[in-house]
Amino acid sequence: MNRSYFKIGLMTSMAACAMFTSQAFAQDAAPADSAAQDKPEVVVVTGTRIRRPNLTSTSPITSLDKKELEYQGVLNLEEALNRLPQVRADSTQFTNGSDSDGRAKINLRNLGWQRSLVLLDGQRLLPVQAIDLNIIPTALVKRVDVLTGGASAVYGSDAIAGVVNFALNKEFNGIEINGSVGGYQHANDASDIQALVKNVPSINLPKKNVFDGQRTDINITAGKNFADGRGNISIFLDQRHQDAVTWSQRDYSACRIQQDKTCAVNSLYSPYGRYTFHGATPADDRTLYGAMDGSNTFVPGSAAYGINTREKFNFLRSDDRFTGGIFGHYKFNEHAEVYGTFLYMKDESSSQFYPALMSEDVSLNCNNPYLSAAQAQTMCGASAGTAATVSTTVNYQLDGPGSKELDNKATNQDYRYTFGVRGDIADGWSYDVGFVGSRVETTLSDNNNVDPKSFINAIQVVNVNGTATCLVNADAITTNDDPKCVPANIFGYHKVDPKFYDYAYRNYSWGSVTQQQTYTANINGDLTQYGIQSPWANDGVALAAGLEYRRDSLRNEVDAVTKEYEGWPSTVSGYYGVKEFYGELQIPLVSDKPFVYSLEFNTAFRQSKYDNVNKALGTSKYELQYRPIKDLLVRATFNNAQRAANVSELFSGRILSVNGSLTDECAKPKPKYSAEQCAHVGIAPAQYGSGTLTDCGSLCYTFAGGGNPLLRPEEAETLTYGLVYTPHQVPSLTMSVDYYDIVINHFIGYLDPVQNYDNCATTGFSYYCQYIHRGTDGSFTKTGGGYVEGGTLNTNRLHNRGIDMQATYNFDIGKYGRVDTNFQATALSITGGQDSPITPKINCAGYFGEPHCYAPQPKWRHNLRATWQMPWYQSSVSVNWRRIGSTTFSGNSSDPAVSNNGTSKNTIFTKLPDYDYIDMSGSMRLRQNLTLNLSINNLFDITPPITYSQNVDGTSNNPNTWTGTYDPLGRSILLSFKLKL
Repeated sequence: MNRSYFKIGLMTSMAACAMFTSQAFAQDAAPADSAAQDKPEVVVVTGTRIRRPNLTSTSPITSLDKKELEYQGVLNLEEALNRLPQVRADSTQFTNGSDSDGRAKINLRNLGWQRSLVLLDGQRLLPVQAIDLNIIPTALVKRVDVLTGGASAVYGSDAIAGVVNFALNKEFNGIEINGSVGGYQHANDASDIQALVKNVPSINLPKKNVFDGQRTDINITAGKNFADGRGNISIFLDQRHQDAVTWSQRDYSACRIQQDKTCAVNSLYSPYGRYTFHGATPADDRTLYGAMDGSNTFVPGSAAYGINTREKFNFLRSDDRFTGGIFGHYKFNEHAEVYGTFLYMKDESSSQFYPALMSEDVSLNCNNPYLSAAQAQTMCGASAGTAATVSTTVNYQLDGPGSKELDNKATNQDYRYTFGVRGDIADGWSYDVGFVGSRVETTLSDNNNVDPKSFINAIQVVNVNGTATCLVNADAITTNDDPKCVPANIFGYHKVDPKFYDYAYRNYSWGSVTQQQTYTANINGDLTQYGIQSPWANDGVALAAGLEYRRDSLRNEVDAVTKEYEGWPSTVSGYYGVKEFYGELQIPLVSDKPFVYSLEFNTAFRQSKYDNVNKALGTSKYELQYRPIKDLLVRATFNNAQRAANVSELFSGRILSVNGSLTDECAKPKPKYSAEQCAHVGIAPAQYGSGTLTDCGSLCYTFAGGGNPLLRPEEAETLTYGLVYTPHQVPSLTMSVDYYDIVINHFIGYLDPVQNYDNCATTGFSYYCQYIHRGTDGSFTKTGGGYVEGGTLNTNRLHNRGIDMQATYNFDIGKYGRVDTNFQATALSITGGQDSPITPKINCAGYFGEPHCYAPQPKWRHNLRATWQMPWYQSSVSVNWRRIGSTTFSGNSSDPAVSNNGTSKNTIFTKLPDYDYIDMSGSMRLRQNLTLNLSINNLFDITPPITYSQNVDGTSNNPNTWTGTYDPLGRSILLSFKLKL
């Protein structure tokens, strides 16, 4: 649909309706009743800043109240949000990786967390690029509103995909203690996967039944009203802990599954040592392993040397979190109420990986005292026992006594503080002037890395007066001495001196500080008293307007060790300021007329001037609400927005490093691509397939990540329209259906170096080929200075379209209490986009996996909850049915854009079936002030769908399933209590 036509049509329809009602209802117009009325309660609705009685939202809103959060037994708020049909799981507690920052984000409509604005009581929670739901006190949340129709004109352009608003209970009077304990239970019964694992002797299967991932939470809230209820002060403290769960604790992640449904093992690294002794030519190379029988000999490799290097990876990060805060307000009179809040959170989480894996080229000396006579003879021949050296590639897994697994720690400290004053200016007018400040300090560290230089020094050993000594300290050269060097015996199983690890381990640390200061001044007015009112409407025009100034800043820092090892810049920083003005109008047109119970037109606009953008950015919305009868609401919304890049997208540092996934396919003796295609990536015809090119293997360099100060604003259009039906014959029944369509042009995305290489080769398009930089030796090695570039830039198009459905129905069952039901669903028709102007549009709705879609995008998802509220002990039992619809393998799609012209077909992993989860919870008040609640999610312990690891996210660093989409650990159990004092 052409959006301009719709916008014109919407405004024309509004005008036409006004003309029609002018003629039809002029005779029915009556003077307004001037009798004094009690002041009605003002309603605050997410999606508008206008405050007036009987306010309804034109955009569809999904709400989770406090009881729903308790039913779900959530320890982390993103758990509940990620179960909504409108949300795609993004950064979660199950995210494992050295690049995981430990934050909890929300991704509405699969459009990216940076386009989903998070609010706390209608104000920005934290900078959008550093958002972290962990700072929100779960125990104080009374409601979560999820608006997915776009709200940029009201709250700012970051709300392209929508808004999530957390409303807190800040009027606490008394003391309340909440606590919970829980974990995950699973019966490891994936027989097909177990059969694969049994074929690999070096991989152990987990126990049949496990209970792990234990988690505890304790929090206390205290509040006090004072001054006859005109003031209140409340505080809260929360401490929680989460145990880690490793991949080896589930049978379906015990090994990395390959495309042919076999277990992958790593034979490149070995705790016994893998040695490639180089000869005069590659044909003379010999690859041998340390013997497993303790004979101190070198032997040929076998299947027994295959190991699983990923068994210690974490499904669930270990986590410790402290949260605290204070809220206060005091009302002097109706014209002035001061308020303020302070929130603090410190979260420390950790991901575990494999032991240090070393692959180093070194000259091993033939008189190394740790070599047995047999080993020296095999390695050196006639030179055994001499100072002669042999060029060797040593591949080693350092997992002996004293060693530690690689570990990534993420520490986040968040601060948020607000203060302001609000009140009534005069009859029908109110104001709110305030400030919101926030600071997010993130520190990431990779720990227990073995320094390559130290490893080389430690394994080059000579005998000095009967003592094993590092060669660098025994040779004639004194400038290269390493006094701390600890000799390491790598020629016997687990013979490395434990003191070596203290010498060789390095910890690399880097971090960021993100800050935001927001100053706002808002007014609300009801113009009815001035006669600014449609002659056929009961209410007049209402407005909201305001000014806002926001400053965002970012500073990235790395420590000296990291700077030296990675080559990263020590400090990268940037900031910008934005001045904004917004206005919003609610215009009731007709009320209580035949065939027009109500007709209302709403509009809003926002003008934003960024320091780093030449022209002001405009955002607008147009809404129409029409009730032909009281029971039926017809609603439509059109939003037009521009989103400027955030400080992270602009100013994060870029890094020259080994990618690990990039391979120079055109440098191989048998290239993957044709001569013509390889010419696009810089291979001359004479070089093609010659075998003379330097192949960087898995050590190709990229210059990637980080920001781009030249980014242009995104442009987005959002259209929603739908129906809300509330039949008066069934007072407790509400049903709604809403169509939505969101298109983002010039979206700010990340082009991966591997994607740029492959697309340049296949298309020759300069859009991709501009990122190919071959070095002086024609390669992408550090020595030659070559690399493939990647980074953040304006790409082409994102698109998401579907239909949302909601229904609620409550009914009494006499003396047995009441039953409440709630239904939420999304029917998805389009999700995807277009990376560049020449690439085809990709629609991943209904697909999963390679080559483009990866995480499943089912066309249908729903939640259906039924709760029995019993009259005894204020007890309740609640059951929720979650369905995640089926998806098919995208590589088998008949759409050539989705399947990449059928180049990734698969006959084994072809379809994911419908997944139906049943969640159950129950609560009971044991005493007047004590309530217990038991929540069990995934009641029947359904194993998540299994696929080959490359199919999950394009890498092998995952547990063969989608941990954000499905329940990855089995049955979740949480027992909690609430004690009021």
